[in-house]
Amino acid sequence: MATKEELEAREGECSTAADFAALAKEAAGVDKDYAKSLVEKAEMQCQMPPDYIAAAEGALAIGDEEYAKDLYSQAEDACFEPMEFAALGFSLARHLGDKDKGRELLERAADEATKLDEFLTISGYAKEGLGDEDLAAALLAKVEEKAKGMDDYVNLARTLKEQGNEDMAREFYKKAARFCDDLAATVTYARGIVEIFADQGWARSTLEEAESDCQFPKDFAALAEGFKEMFDDQAKVGELMEQAAEFAMSGEENLDLAKGWWNLLGDKDKAVAAFEKALPEINDKAQLLELAAFAATEMDAKDLAKAMYAKAEQKMSSAPERLKLAEAVLRDTGDKELTLEIYKRAMESLTQPNDLIGLGANIADSLGDKETAAAAYRKALNAVSDFGQYLKLLDSVAAKLDDKGFAREILEQAAEVASGTPEFLELTHKTMAVLEDRDLARTFLAQAEEQVTTVGEMKNVVEAVERYFSDDADWVALVKEKLERREANQEKYAVFQEREQAADTTIKILKLADAVMAELEDRFYAQKLLVEAQKRMQEEGWELPKARLLMRGVSRHLGDNEWAMRILDDAAGRAQSLADLVAVCEMALSDLSDKEAAAAKVRAYLQDWEGKAVDAYGQVRLARAVLHLLGDRDWVAKLLARAAEAGGDHLLFAELARVAREAGDAEAARGYVDHAVAACGSALQAEQLVRRLAETGFDGEEVRRAFDACKGRLSSPKDRLAWAEEAVDLFGDREAARTLYDDLAGEWTGALAPIYRRSRKIHVENRL
Repeated sequence: MATKEELEAREGECSTAADFAALAKEAAGVDKDYAKSLVEKAEMQCQMPPDYIAAAEGALAIGDEEYAKDLYSQAEDACFEPMEFAALGFSLARHLGDKDKGRELLERAADEATKLDEFLTISGYAKEGLGDEDLAAALLAKVEEKAKGMDDYVNLARTLKEQGNEDMAREFYKKAARFCDDLAATVTYARGIVEIFADQGWARSTLEEAESDCQFPKDFAALAEGFKEMFDDQAKVGELMEQAAEFAMSGEENLDLAKGWWNLLGDKDKAVAAFEKALPEINDKAQLLELAAFAATEMDAKDLAKAMYAKAEQKMSSAPERLKLAEAVLRDTGDKELTLEIYKRAMESLTQPNDLIGLGANIADSLGDKETAAAAYRKALNAVSDFGQYLKLLDSVAAKLDDKGFAREILEQAAEVASGTPEFLELTHKTMAVLEDRDLARTFLAQAEEQVTTVGEMKNVVEAVERYFSDDADWVALVKEKLERREANQEKYAVFQEREQAADTTIKILKLADAVMAELEDRFYAQKLLVEAQKRMQEEGWELPKARLLMRGVSRHLGDNEWAMRILDDAAGRAQSLADLVAVCEMALSDLSDKEAAAAKVRAYLQDWEGKAVDAYGQVRLARAVLHLLGDRDWVAKLLARAAEAGGDHLLFAELARVAREAGDAEAARGYVDHAVAACGSALQAEQLVRRLAETGFDGEEVRRAFDACKGRLSSPKDRLAWAEEAVDLFGDREAARTLYDDLAGEWTGALAPIYRRSRKIHVENRL
């Protein structure tokens, strides 16, 4: 037994209520006063129910039951969770002997518990603390009631085993057998027997009993895996796999069989044979690739892998898929011939230059086949349009093929799209580095010199001339003189360059280009700004007003009709409606310096749209656009005739008449008005027609003629009366109306007479 001095020395290590309570229990037999002080210190540390319970048990150890009851009461006040009530009830029953209160708290905990381990713990408390086998059994029944699957039973059995109750653990675990609804679950069940109870006999008998349930190869394979894992019984594994082979009929079953032969027995020959039987029925591309990689890398079955890769390729339609396939084939099988065939098939469907450049590099690097690589590069060259892509292609060709003739072609084509000093300087440097061709380099460098826009660019030109053509004293002297002149006028350029740096929108850059041409007449500086404006517009988001200003600048400042037309074509391609297209056409006619080319473009755009104008109204709208933009009356007449042939209501023919009149074809206009009259079947439609004709510019005589003609189209008394009313409302002709009403009098008799009389009073007699 420890002395008081020893206990006091250990007190300094205490920090929790449980620490002080445990020390108090030891001190109770040495010095009760000191032990009580420790219980009081334990109380000072109490915050949660377990703290108060520990302190209460310490108070009981020193024989102070009242103090313990007070601490138990505080513990109950602090309880919130079911297991807190359960722990308190157990302590009250076991240590204070208050079994009634203990039962009350345990039953409350059981009512609020939701988890299996909670019921299991409360059941143990009931048995150990109360000695109540019935309550413990009832709680265990709840445990079983809430167990919904094998995992629940496995966890329960493991918990019971850890608590030392192996018999009950076994009893519970046996009930989990009802969840063995397939062989995989049965193997899992047997694995639990070994892991929890280390009972190999029980586990083996479980697996042996399940053998009669096997119906498919995957069942035999699952069972065989259990015998291998738990008993290392290779003989039994082999026996089960032989049975699996007898049941393998479909592709999926042979696949399961193949995996079993390899994974369980490492039998390559039988695995390959099963894979080959399964292959005709495997159609999933991803699965084929996965199996091929497995066959090649894990089984070293290269022929099988090739067959799987070949079938996977049959399922592929895109070039990127074939590129990945080629890489996999080469990596997994080392078959360069097959890889090359796949690369060639990929090349046939690739269209993007970057993809083709990458393909050429892959072929050169992985296969060393420069001829096929060159074919890929050649196809890339035919697809390239961007200057940067030309340089990328050049670098790859120079590095992988060392073909100077091919490199020259690339440089010459790149020069056709190059613009600005920096790009032609880049071509100069590439030419010297790759070809060492001074004549071609001189051509590029001369173009770089011609397009200089800044002092910095001029300095770079001087440096290149001195570097590559130092023997040409006249050229060196000339470019140095140009540099001096540009530096002398640097003030003006500096001002524009400051403005350029501040120009952060498309509109500001375009205005700056206008100013450069107005003040400096520097076409190349303006070109640089217009290129930048186009890039900025793409970043900001395309808008027609911006595109119009850009096209105007390109046309007026540079005279670059081809570039201007590209901008125009892009704008036309974005048109979502005829109104959008008309705006583009107006832009062409007003802003392109080449008026003849502009008119030809507008005609082409409208002809293309003609195929989209599928209904009558679409034809009419197009006719108005053609008249407005081109004044082509013959084309207008054809479009109107086509719309009339398609047919429509009175308002459509009114619109046809309007466009014909605007085109100066009075005869056609009158004919379309007649069609409009013929389409009227009610007074309302007659009113709509004459109002539309009046609104669109027809003279009063033509409008009255159309209205009068509508009378013969009306059959009902109601429509004829409404028509007479409209004659007064539209034309104010009461005398004519009087005659009209006289004609209608015989149709409005009997009950209808009041309606007629009131209408006549209002419209003829002008009184209510």
